Amino acid sequence: MISSHRSQGFTLIEVAVALAILSLVLGGALSVVSQYSDERLRLRERTFATQVSWNRLMERYQFAQNWIPATERSNLQSKGFDEQYGQEWRWQVNIEEAMGQDLFRYEVQAGPAQGKKMTGALAMYLVVDER
Repeated sequence: MISSHRSQGFTLIEVAVALAILSLVLGGALSVVSQYSDERLRLRERTFATQVSWNRLMERYQFAQNWIPATERSNLQSKGFDEQYGQEWRWQVNIEEAMGQDLFRYEVQAGPAQGKKMTGALAMYLVVDER
């Protein structure tokens, strides 16, 4: 009589292979989540820096439209710091003459006060009568 002996369960090699595959899948998932989180923080910082730049450009636009009283026009600065969104931001305005009479290119760059680089920038052209 031949006895049939069936083994039940998994072998050690099968369990090791399954654990290796599981660790690769989990490692990849953690990497993707980490990259998403980093990108989300960079995008948030860039959005806020761009908003700071926009505010400074609007100040220059108001100047160009003569909406700012003459007594306050001397207060326009070319660089400085702003407190927005619970954080301090540094900004810098660069003004260049463009082709055309009284046409100027205004570019504002902004970034975190403690950061080394500017993370947001906007530019616009304005006709400014400086007389």
